[in-house]
Amino acid sequence: MDYKNRAFLRVFAVILLAAAVPVAAAAARLQPETIEAWDAYIANTEDRIEREVQSESGFLIQDFCAKPQETRRKILEGGVVVAPMETIDGEGNGIPIPDGRIHHWRGSIFLPGVGLEEYLHRALNPSEEGPHQSEVLEYRILEKKPYELKVFIKMVRRRFVLLAYNTEHHITYRRYGDGRASGRSEATKIAEIVELGKPHEREKPVGRDRGFLWRLNSYWRFEEVEGGLIVEGESMLLSRDIPGILKPVIEALIRRSAHEMIANTLEEIKVNHIGYNVVQLQETR
Repeated sequence: MDYKNRAFLRVFAVILLAAAVPVAAAAARLQPETIEAWDAYIANTEDRIEREVQSESGFLIQDFCAKPQETRRKILEGGVVVAPMETIDGEGNGIPIPDGRIHHWRGSIFLPGVGLEEYLHRALNPSEEGPHQSEVLEYRILEKKPYELKVFIKMVRRRFVLLAYNTEHHITYRRYGDGRASGRSEATKIAEIVELGKPHEREKPVGRDRGFLWRLNSYWRFEEVEGGLIVEGESMLLSRDIPGILKPVIEALIRRSAHEMIANTLEEIKVNHIGYNVVQLQETR
């Protein structure tokens, strides 16, 4: 594709987004039936995760997907594997989300030279000063227990429209013998910020905002292998449904954005941990 065609597609995408934003930016309200459907989706997801991590035939998500050996090889060679997911109920059916939409993705990466003990030590003893991911404006530890954290994160996302939130998360870790562990993170508060960085900065009422981010759960698995650590994340985000005739186009753009966001997050994890190892090595010399 030549430069002119690429430029045309970028301009076309901007026009579509400009048309969609007034609809998406309107106020929305999180409904009880949407919360009930989200809770059912999470319960079914966690049931499946528990079966997988306790299975004798595998541990990582990729072990239970198509072409697991090919996926593992790609990760160990330095690739980032990202794919959409969908949770089904006990009868094999999809779970409808009235007035909402769940964005469910997974991603995997290999951290060469990083061990599980080292990774968990850093995860359980985070620094409020960072380094943090690029979307994090502020990070505070609210409570700390063995294998458990409660943290505050002020985050911003500049994709399509500016989004900023004050959030609180409950994070727990579990071990599964030598070389394996998992993590669970649930956002216990998500409040959209209005007038970010201005004197009148404030929070909108929880569940009564633009509806871009109502719920957020993340699940992590860690497997130590020869030469390093495989890190695998699975994330579920609840937003309002996408209204209007532009729904297929906006969904496609959201899918691409989610893919890029997860891939970038995994790459940042890789850079931060490998960079940390280099600094530690230099300090010991």
